[in-house]
Amino acid sequence: MNFEFFIAQRMRSSSTSESTVSGRIIKIAIAAIALGMVMMLIALGTSLGLQREIKAKTIALSGDIRIAPFENNNSSISITPIDTVELRKDSWWDKNQVARLYPYVAKGVLLKTKSEFEGGVVKGVDQNYPWEKLFPYLVEGSFPVFDSTLSKEIVLSQTLAQKLKLNLGDRVTAYFQNDDPGAVPRIRYFNLVAIYQTGFPDFDNSFAFVDMKQVQKINGWTNRQIGGVEVFLKPKANAIPYAEKIYNELPPHIDVQRVDQLYQGIFDWIALFDFNVLIILIVMILVGTLNMTTALLVLILERSRMVGVLKSLGANNRQIQKVFLWNAVYIILRGLVWGNVLGLSFLVGQSYYGWIALDPANYFVSTVPIALPIPLFVGLNLMVLSVCSLLLWIPSLIVGRIDPTEVVRFR
Repeated sequence: MNFEFFIAQRMRSSSTSESTVSGRIIKIAIAAIALGMVMMLIALGTSLGLQREIKAKTIALSGDIRIAPFENNNSSISITPIDTVELRKDSWWDKNQVARLYPYVAKGVLLKTKSEFEGGVVKGVDQNYPWEKLFPYLVEGSFPVFDSTLSKEIVLSQTLAQKLKLNLGDRVTAYFQNDDPGAVPRIRYFNLVAIYQTGFPDFDNSFAFVDMKQVQKINGWTNRQIGGVEVFLKPKANAIPYAEKIYNELPPHIDVQRVDQLYQGIFDWIALFDFNVLIILIVMILVGTLNMTTALLVLILERSRMVGVLKSLGANNRQIQKVFLWNAVYIILRGLVWGNVLGLSFLVGQSYYGWIALDPANYFVSTVPIALPIPLFVGLNLMVLSVCSLLLWIPSLIVGRIDPTEVVRFR
């Protein structure tokens, strides 16, 4: 057995005893490391959970990439149509990158019932629309299937349905602007078949889904004219270079935007989470290291006679330092174990039971979501153990200042 490790093991039982000063200090150090680990796990798990959930929602609503005329970029309404031939799909389509895509046409609308009315935007989609992306946010009903026939079904958010006092199966009247001067608005009647709620106020307050053929007919467009295309990429695909590739293949009047460009404010906001988590990690590691430094110094001073004896027997400073560092690593590991148990228990509980609620108007989610990949969890533990152990090498240098003749004679 390794000499330093053997001595450290023999020291351990007496060092953690309540009858010694170092025993109490060590318990405080273990508690500090455990508390710091709990805080780091909670910060990391909740931050990644919020980022993942918000990104997933924005992608579900708009795809990873949106292709549309430049005139439509700053508007929720499809102003200028593009012909599907202009998309030149064969020149940029890559089955290894693209999961699916769908065309859409968006148009302003006034939704009215017998007693209420509300303005909004109808998003016309076809049979390719990925309803499964919205399924986690389905409140009641079932999403429609748009085929070759002209459908009169509509999907509303819970916010709009409540404002209009609508229930499933109710009929709603939709008024669309008529581009002909002096003409009366175009009127369509829809039946409510599904209600969703995403938690994005701007989306929930405005958007309804209908058959794209309805909106094309109202606009006087042909079935080849659309407002744009939204593209869903596969999980491992990189949106930045692929969006650039699509842009280079399209005519100059068509633009390509990634979801982080469409919702730049939201993505800038969630990017701040990384900085906040970094600050928490640094502070918690420093606090844990300072507590361990105190514990190590007390342990060395309390064992100064043992240090003198070991030096008298021929042990050098580096060997004696390793003895105390082995004990420090053991203390850190105990703190990490307790911190992991408590931290993971909280995260699992929050994931299953949603103890902590949030205001969707501010955070876009109703409860704190949790995400903590195993590689990141393991990496965090290794980082804390490595950084604390390396920094503790500095206070362990006090071993070299202990003179065996002084401490042995003093005792």
